Amino acid sequence: MRDGRSRAHGRHRAGKQAQPLSDRPKPRQSKKQRGSTGPKLAGLGVSVALLAGTGFLVNSAHGETPAPDRLVAIADAYVSSASPTQRHGWSQRLVVKKDQARSLLRYGVPEAPAGFARRASLVLTRLGTGKPSRLTVARTGGAWTEAVTYQTAPRVGSAVASVADDGVSPSVRFDVTPAITRSGQLDLVVVQTFGGTSAIFGSRESGATQTRLEISYVPAGTPTTSPTTAPTTASSPTASPTVSPRATQTSGTPTASPTPTSSTTTSQPSTSPTASPTSTSTTCTVSAILVPSCGVWWGAAANPLSGESWDEALPRFESTVGRTVDIAHYYNSSPKLFPTADMIKRAREPGKNRILLLNWKPEMGRTWAQVAAGDADVDAAIDNEADYLKSTFREKFYLAVHHEPEDEVNPQAGSGMTAQDYRAMYRHVVLRLRARGVTNAVTVMNYMGTPHWGSQPWFDSLYPGDDVVDWIAEDPYIFGDNANWWNTFASSVDRKDTYTNPSWPGFYTWSTTKHPAKPIMLGEWGVDEQSWNGMSKADVLRTVHDGLRLRPKIKAIVYWNQSEFHTVGMTRLDSSSSSLSAAHAIATSGPLARTL
Repeated sequence: MRDGRSRAHGRHRAGKQAQPLSDRPKPRQSKKQRGSTGPKLAGLGVSVALLAGTGFLVNSAHGETPAPDRLVAIADAYVSSASPTQRHGWSQRLVVKKDQARSLLRYGVPEAPAGFARRASLVLTRLGTGKPSRLTVARTGGAWTEAVTYQTAPRVGSAVASVADDGVSPSVRFDVTPAITRSGQLDLVVVQTFGGTSAIFGSRESGATQTRLEISYVPAGTPTTSPTTAPTTASSPTASPTVSPRATQTSGTPTASPTPTSSTTTSQPSTSPTASPTSTSTTCTVSAILVPSCGVWWGAAANPLSGESWDEALPRFESTVGRTVDIAHYYNSSPKLFPTADMIKRAREPGKNRILLLNWKPEMGRTWAQVAAGDADVDAAIDNEADYLKSTFREKFYLAVHHEPEDEVNPQAGSGMTAQDYRAMYRHVVLRLRARGVTNAVTVMNYMGTPHWGSQPWFDSLYPGDDVVDWIAEDPYIFGDNANWWNTFASSVDRKDTYTNPSWPGFYTWSTTKHPAKPIMLGEWGVDEQSWNGMSKADVLRTVHDGLRLRPKIKAIVYWNQSEFHTVGMTRLDSSSSSLSAAHAIATSGPLARTL
């Protein structure tokens, strides 16, 4: 997993998150279950969530030290400027990235026993490795809920503690004693004050890897010397990988070093691309929904790599790979109208024949249910977009409505964010565009498509319906040290996990079985620069042609080109000379050679 992001989402991804992720699922708790245990604070109405086996006193009336409290959050969420209207309160991840993403935490602090003062540590459990950075915990306002967005988030207040994060230790610990001045609601925010890549930790939805506030008690008047405020390898729970490469990876892309499963066999790549026969005949055509009759579309989301704009990054990517893309991928959110002038310029550039793939998040901070019910402001923005398209851009283009929704689903009835709510939202948006006269939007239903999310009982309910979906897309990133995640192209687009999600048949199999008439797109995909299990990035890339031959329903692959994509790593195709050579070979020959 990404609105103007650098993806983040999931997609974003995942969410995509520079860490290898696994797809091991985390138990999701209902809103009623989460943070509702523990005593009520007198007169405050705040629940205190205690970890089992803690929070009791040991003969405190006789002067003995009370047992420590280990508290879990009663609310948490991250917000990101890359997706300013998107809610992440039900994600299994907490993301922090300098000048982009920060994470909000809320705890219920119990009364201190008479005669004792508190010491407190905040512990964050990492969901995957990253690069060194500096993290700071600060105070923040308390008028937020888990429906918070970047636009509605409270400001960052005064700093409480700061640590140098090495990016690899299983957990990070802060001394937050100065913030524990009273009982009741405690609101904190975690920010990255130095660093270039995301740091990702478990949220309370992640189960064992959620944050915790550890409070110990000392006799009143004892100096509250600071506990360790640095990454630690102490016995904090190790992140059970979950995915989102939106990524991402919480359940939707792998997170913390996936453990290889013995039941999976890594296919060895062929040493060179096998060029599937591609017709060079002038009879090659493009269908009404932009399906090529010859070969497979090659596209890219060309992220800026060294300070250039998104618009400048596209021709730079094309120059690097040695060909023009068939599909140029961009991200948008309401109420801003799209495609922008720069996007239109690239679509209409003489001799280039590029098709636009435009992701769109139309919600403007509303829930999916509110959009489906016809929220007046959202409907006005949809109508404005329809009028803009009719007057400004009449060419056919791909439209993906709110891509990678899986890690935002909250299955709790009435949340407004159930799978059924997403389906209704998608249908409402597409049908309203059509009713307003938009005829050039080719609709794409873009999933993360990982085994964890595909195994959820609500997964099938996301699908909006054949009448409003033209293409189905998945985002299969290739990375990590797990044979499910570091494998050939053909295996990755039909990824299975027989150990933790044995019922999932693989996304390609699911799509071609459930919706056999729909062409398949890789809305995003990328390969990390690494070697594992005898296979390098160049080796993986050289399996693409064979993979396309084995998966003939795939008619477009759109590469996510980025220097450092949190959770996945370095996907840029020029990450090494061997990778660039392999990328040039696959993109200019065989089924990916331009025929139109």
